[in-house]
Amino acid sequence: MPNLNLNYPALLENFGADAVTNRGESRAFLAWFLENYYRLDDTEVDDCICDGFGDMGVDGIYVNDQLWQVDVFQSRIHKTDKTLGDTALKEFHGSLSQFKDGPSVLSLQTKTGNSELLGLLREKDVAKKIEAGYELRGVFVTNGKADANAEKFLRDTPNIVLYDEGELQRLYLPIDKTEPIPTPISFNVAAVNTLVYPIGSELNMVIAPLSAAELVKMEGIPSQELFAWNVRQWLRKTNVNKDIEKSIKTASEHKYFPAFHNGLTVLCESLEVTDEKITVSGYAVVNGCQSLTGLYENRADITPDLRLMTKFIRVSPKSDLASKITDHTNNQNGITARDRQSNTPIQMRLQSEIHRKYKGEVYYRVKRGERPDWDPEKVIENELAARILLAFDLRHPEAAHQQYKLFDESHKEIFGRPEVNADRIVALFDIDKIILEKRSLLSNPLFGRYGLTRFLLHFLVREALETDSVGKAFCANPSAFLRERDGRLRLRHSIDKLVTSLIRLLDGELKRRESEGTPFDYKRELKSPRSVAELRSRIIPIYQITVDGGMAPSFSDDWQKSEAMFATD
Repeated sequence: MPNLNLNYPALLENFGADAVTNRGESRAFLAWFLENYYRLDDTEVDDCICDGFGDMGVDGIYVNDQLWQVDVFQSRIHKTDKTLGDTALKEFHGSLSQFKDGPSVLSLQTKTGNSELLGLLREKDVAKKIEAGYELRGVFVTNGKADANAEKFLRDTPNIVLYDEGELQRLYLPIDKTEPIPTPISFNVAAVNTLVYPIGSELNMVIAPLSAAELVKMEGIPSQELFAWNVRQWLRKTNVNKDIEKSIKTASEHKYFPAFHNGLTVLCESLEVTDEKITVSGYAVVNGCQSLTGLYENRADITPDLRLMTKFIRVSPKSDLASKITDHTNNQNGITARDRQSNTPIQMRLQSEIHRKYKGEVYYRVKRGERPDWDPEKVIENELAARILLAFDLRHPEAAHQQYKLFDESHKEIFGRPEVNADRIVALFDIDKIILEKRSLLSNPLFGRYGLTRFLLHFLVREALETDSVGKAFCANPSAFLRERDGRLRLRHSIDKLVTSLIRLLDGELKRRESEGTPFDYKRELKSPRSVAELRSRIIPIYQITVDGGMAPSFSDDWQKSEAMFATD
C-alpha cells in the first residue's frame, strides 16, 4: 500500500468531502482525522469541532461516556518540512489547564467568544463530567514529525496524545483496500500439536497454538490491511482491549493466553502444512483483530510462552463462503443492535424483495462488511434506510442521529409496517440522492453538509407532498408510482423541482434569521423537535403559496407532465 502523502499542499487532497467551503484547512484536517481515525459519523464529526475565532486554543472536544474520557483536540498543519518541537505542545498543555476541574470549565464558558465551543461545553456537560472524574486527554494532530524535544515532553506529559506524521501513517486504514495479503508467511509448529481437519473437497482447516512473536510479523497490521475483510477493525481502547493489553503485560499469564482469548480466524488462498511449519499466502484475518492488534501494539512485552490459538481455513477471502464464515465467527462477540436484526424476517424479507425486484439496480446491505463487491453507488445500507424512514415516514428528523435506537427500541416502529416494502425503500433512496445533489444550493455549505440537514430535507419533502393530492398518494403507496412506465425516472424528475424549491425556501429562512440577529444554530436546533416544527411552520405554508400562485410547479403537475416527457415508442 502506498503511503499517505501528508506533505503540504498534497495533504489537502486527502480531505475529500471534508474540504468544503467555509471550513478552513486546519478545520478540514481535524474533520478528516476524526472520520478516519476516530471513526465518527459525519454528524458527530461536525459536532466535535469548534475551531475558529475565540476557541481558546481548543479545536474540538469529544466526550466518550463509555470510557469516561474527555478528549480535547488541537490540529496543526505544517506547510514546510520543519519538525514538531515541544513549543506547540507546551502551549497546548497550557490550554488544557482550562479543563483541570469543573469550575475551570465553567469559567471557560464565560470567557469564550466561540459559540461552537460554548455549545459543546454545555451540550456535553463537560464541567460536570470533569468534576465527576472523567479522564482529560489532550489530542494533538499534525502532519509534522515529532523531534527529540517533543518526544521528551510527551514522555513527561502522559495526558497528551500525539498523532504526528508517523502515527497517522501507521494507523491509517485505506477503505478501498480489500485485497488479501499476497506475500507467503510461515509459522513454526515443530514444538506444538496441530489439528488438520478437512471439510469436504472445497475446504481445509488447520488449528494450532502459534507463537505471538511470529503472528505479529504478519503484513498489514499497522495499516489494518490484514483485517480488511473483517466486519470491524481495531476498536481502540475499549474495555475488552484494555483486558487484552493487561494480559500481554503480565508475563506470568502468557502461558494461559490461549485459554483467555478466542484466538484468530485466518482465511487464505493457499495453505500448506508439514510437521515443521504452516505456510499461507493470500490471507486475511476475519476474526481476532482486537487480539492481534493488541499484541502488535505491545510486542515488546511478548515472551516465548505467549501463544494464540489460530484457525486457518483455505478459502479465498473474496468468496461468498468466506463472507458466511466471517459473519458467523464475528457474531459471537461485539454484537450490535444492527447485527442482531440482520437475520430477522423483517430485514431478510426486505433484502430478498429488493434484490428480486431491482436485480442489479439496487443492493440492500443488512450487516457490516456484507458483500464489499457491490457497487457502492447502488448500495442502500439498512442503517441509512432506517434514518430516512424515521425522518420521512415517522416525521422525526431530529432523532436521525440517534443510531443506537434504530435497530433496538425503534426497529419495529421503523421497519415493522406493511407499507415498508422494496418500492418504498428504493423510492426514498432516489429522493435521498436528489437531496444530496441539491444541498449544494444552500448558501452555508457547512449547514448543507451537516448530517441532520439531509434528514430535515426528507421531512420537509414529506410535508410538501402532503399538501398535494398526488403527493399524498405517493406517500401512502410509492409502489403505484414506480410500477408506471419509467416510474423511477419520472419520480426523480418530479421530486427534483420540489427539493429545489424547498432548499431555496429553507435558505431564505436562514438568511432572514441571520439578518435579524437570531442565526439558526443548526447543531443544536436540528436536534430539537420544537425547532424543527418551527422551521416546518415557516417553510411549508410559503411553499403552498408559491405553488398556488403559480411561482413553482406542483408535484401533481410535474408528475403528469413527466409521462409525456419520458414516453417511449
